[in-house]
Amino acid sequence: MEFNESDLIREYLKFCDLRNKALHTKEMDLSNIDWFYPTKLLPLGIFIKTNRDISVIPPTSSYVLSYYNIITKGKQHVSPRSSYHPIAEIPPDEHQRERMLEPLYAFESDYIGGRNAFAYLIGELVDNVYQHSSFSTAYIMAQKYPTKRFIEISIMDNGITIPGSFKEAGFEFDDTTALSEAIKGQSTKHDKERGFGLISSINLLTKGLDGECLIVSRKGGFTAEGEGEKTFYNMGKYYALNGTLISIRVPYITKTVNIYDYLEQ
Repeated sequence: MEFNESDLIREYLKFCDLRNKALHTKEMDLSNIDWFYPTKLLPLGIFIKTNRDISVIPPTSSYVLSYYNIITKGKQHVSPRSSYHPIAEIPPDEHQRERMLEPLYAFESDYIGGRNAFAYLIGELVDNVYQHSSFSTAYIMAQKYPTKRFIEISIMDNGITIPGSFKEAGFEFDDTTALSEAIKGQSTKHDKERGFGLISSINLLTKGLDGECLIVSRKGGFTAEGEGEKTFYNMGKYYALNGTLISIRVPYITKTVNIYDYLEQ
């Protein structure tokens, strides 16, 4: 299977390699890890948390180990001035989400299109989890990289997945087609034309904020970057995910982005 050169998809594939080897050996070997991005660390942290029978060999680097411990086991409420937002559980009650998300809304928002654009994007992605996934657990983490001049955010849930949502609604799509239809705006409800909210979020992210994204939901995969081509993948069994992962990278930009220029285009 061939994938594009997106850093996001490369990091996800690295997670899959670690996961699949650990399932075979019952040992998660992180000793050679020299860097963690959220796209790899969030699903990795969740996998380790939910597979207590697998032993973990920690990173050899003391710096990487310290970061790993902070992100996976650190305090959940952080200052917007922090460079990271550790892995935090998205509360099952939607009315409780704002307290958890508020530090993230202000996460260098002046450098990435303004607070309104950034908060709208994060809010829409989290809303999508509440509205469509039927999750029992969902998590979010973020890291800003001032030197590299971008922010990376990952959201993952254990819900019925985007293909599963279409199947429950009676649509007979394969996983890749289901993801494609969701991103085009197809609703899982037959009397509605638009669903999932992904189309507006991706327009704002890629066209307005010049960012990139990765979505993996069951065997469906998707990448998009800037004004470039959107690419869909059949992830196959090896790279499939029991749930949905959405990762985004947003570069630092100085302009203020008007969200209404990018909704449902």
